[in-house]
Amino acid sequence: MPGAAWADEAPTDGLLSIKLTQYQDSQTGLYGGNTNAVAAAGTSGGIDRRRILAYGGPLATISSASSGGGGGGGGGGGPSNTFDRMRITTPSLYALVPINRHWAAEGSLTVDSVSGASPRYYSDMRSAAQIVDRRVAEDAKLSYYAERQSYGLGLSHSSEHDFLSDAISADAHFSSDSQNTTWNLGAGFTQDRIDPVTRIVWNQRRHTTELQMGVTQALDAADLLQAEFTATRDDGYMNDPYKFDDARPNRRTADVLQLHWNHWTGDSALKFGYRYYRDSYGIQAHTFDVAWVMPVFEHVNVTPALRYYTQTAASFYANPNTANYPNPVGAPTYFSADQRLAAFGALSLSLKVAWRVTPLWTVDAKAELYRQRSAWALAAAGSPAINPFESTTVQVGLARSF
Repeated sequence: MPGAAWADEAPTDGLLSIKLTQYQDSQTGLYGGNTNAVAAAGTSGGIDRRRILAYGGPLATISSASSGGGGGGGGGGGPSNTFDRMRITTPSLYALVPINRHWAAEGSLTVDSVSGASPRYYSDMRSAAQIVDRRVAEDAKLSYYAERQSYGLGLSHSSEHDFLSDAISADAHFSSDSQNTTWNLGAGFTQDRIDPVTRIVWNQRRHTTELQMGVTQALDAADLLQAEFTATRDDGYMNDPYKFDDARPNRRTADVLQLHWNHWTGDSALKFGYRYYRDSYGIQAHTFDVAWVMPVFEHVNVTPALRYYTQTAASFYANPNTANYPNPVGAPTYFSADQRLAAFGALSLSLKVAWRVTPLWTVDAKAELYRQRSAWALAAAGSPAINPFESTTVQVGLARSF
């Protein structure tokens, strides 16, 4: 969905930016931290290898589009305390080009190089498939600016080895006579095609419709408030074809409420955010974040940020069961062993440094540490038998105005 923008004249300055992002995640504990998996391995010898081969063999290409997760490597030769999972390298290019007083165009190109391994059952890395994939995503947007209003139309395309996605979006922004209040409306439609290398399904489709509305209010010279509501509906193939016995409802609706408050202290800016999420799968999630934009030297800003996230489990998520491992208990209509549908909490800590080298050139760097634990879930006990998950993200960027 397009981000909020002030309804005003088209931007007078163009922008070209390049960013490079490196992501690595891992989990710790025996067999990826699943104690039920360890018990099952001790009593039954582990997962039937024929089941693994039936799900694509030890080497497969898995995309993010199919909701597969995780990444790579030490599972299969025996117990280990640490398993590196997914590694992603992402160069991206963004350009904003003013056309005249009323028109502006922008677009981006992103390439993800993915490698690692993904567990097919909770966090048990013995069932992991090796991953090598590449995602290329492009998007473009054309905006028209009039007096106290603006309109935008965007197109995007994303392709992977087993996944194609096309989307169209539109947005409108309207400002009050005083320019202190801006209302925004947005709509988006996405069509996905899923062709997993496992061949358990072929040419599956998923359609997503998204509606958004929001308001931004300047309270005074130092305070800015923003509220935004988004409703989403997914229809079509929702299963993860790279997980054991993954069966999900073919429709998912979700509502998201976001609140932001930016406060200028006189020499720095404090940013507070809250996000509430709920969906028809039964997941409810809360996100709290705070950032402090501080000038430390002339033309240099430092931004430390902290985020806390917590969610409940999906209604059809089932905890690992030793006796039936890796099969679900009974014959449920819907079932998933995807740990991202479990109940957990997570903390993110990041630090960004931006340096305006000249009036035209800016460089920036950002590092983020993410830690996820079942015990950190806020409202209820987290899902058991899922090992701690963590990731590190490093990003560097270069931008030029023109």
